[in-house]
Amino acid sequence: MNASIVLAMISLRLRRVFSDRMALVWFLAMPLVFSFLMGQLLGDWSDSGDGAKPRFLVLAPVQDNDLERLLLPLRDHERFQIEMRDTLIADAVVQKAVADNRVTAVLIVPGALATSDSTTGGPRLYYNADRLSSQTVRTLLDRHLLGLNTELAARSLVAPPDAAGHMPRGRARAFDVARFDSLLNEPRVILAAETLGRQDKEQAFALTDSFQHVGPSYTLFFVMMFVLLSAKDLVTERQDRTLARLTASRATAGTLVAGFFGGALVLGLIQIAVLLVLNGIMGSIDYGDSPATLVAVVVLFAGVCAAGSVLMGSLARTGSQADGIGVAVTMMMAALGGLWWPLEIVPEFMQELGRALPSGQAITIFHDMIGRGWGLAECGGLLIGLAFWFVALLVLAVWRLRRLVTV
Repeated sequence: MNASIVLAMISLRLRRVFSDRMALVWFLAMPLVFSFLMGQLLGDWSDSGDGAKPRFLVLAPVQDNDLERLLLPLRDHERFQIEMRDTLIADAVVQKAVADNRVTAVLIVPGALATSDSTTGGPRLYYNADRLSSQTVRTLLDRHLLGLNTELAARSLVAPPDAAGHMPRGRARAFDVARFDSLLNEPRVILAAETLGRQDKEQAFALTDSFQHVGPSYTLFFVMMFVLLSAKDLVTERQDRTLARLTASRATAGTLVAGFFGGALVLGLIQIAVLLVLNGIMGSIDYGDSPATLVAVVVLFAGVCAAGSVLMGSLARTGSQADGIGVAVTMMMAALGGLWWPLEIVPEFMQELGRALPSGQAITIFHDMIGRGWGLAECGGLLIGLAFWFVALLVLAVWRLRRLVTV
């Protein structure tokens, strides 16, 4: 491989692009215009999330000021909305409603609240947003209440002997506290119990502003389109015999493959880096706390586009055919991969299809970095998927182009 020829081919590709004013419009201006307009059109997503808040159902036949005072800490909560009912519902119906996720929780207040106690001020209701701590407290309370009820039942079996000194059948002379504690802590039979309530699943859509999507998505879209449409340059060089003349000189097949691929890769890296920076400034986008993940997704996606460009340029017979294939592939990847709209809003089977494509994998990584602060560990699977696409397309492109230059 001749490094000087490779660098010359890369330099020639860059000079062709940057000397063409119309190419610069699609390289830089149009992506920013689309990002800005779509960001303004889609607006704020902070309340979009999973739609309506989960319902916190309160069943209270008596709805007075005392009840309102009890529920005051839960009003206008970010995790749920209070829904009042003035009727009571059977416990089985309530449990089924929670189990079916129709409501997130149910509070039953069967009668008027007693608030006349000047010392305590009546009952109070607290909400702990730490799910693990809340579940731990609930488990401890359930266990303690179970112990109290069991002890009460056991003490009811204690009875004095009759006049003849005989113990009644099924009764005990005294209550053995030590024996009871031993059986309670180490029971002979353990029953599995399901606590009423549910743990909310992680919110599927983590973005709060439309720029967090349209910034990286239109960057990926225009990089893919620009690099894939540059495949016609390879077709042109094949048609005007430039490729044959290079082959007849001292350029090997490996040198030509590296030159064409390197030119497309450098072009894609420059475009994606510039657009991410400008979109980040324009939309105040924070790309997360993992620069390594950001670099990995940028390099892999640019590599996928560059390898695809070389493959298309070696397959297409005319420049117009290369343009047509490039536009069709770009539009399909953008629509199915979630570059025009977030994958999180489409049906599950479409999400799976989208995340199988390089465009869907790349934009999902950006969503996870921006919305959840994920890094290499969490995004590793999607990065491996991008790497697979890159290697597969590059192998096919090298195989096809080497056949062209060695025939």
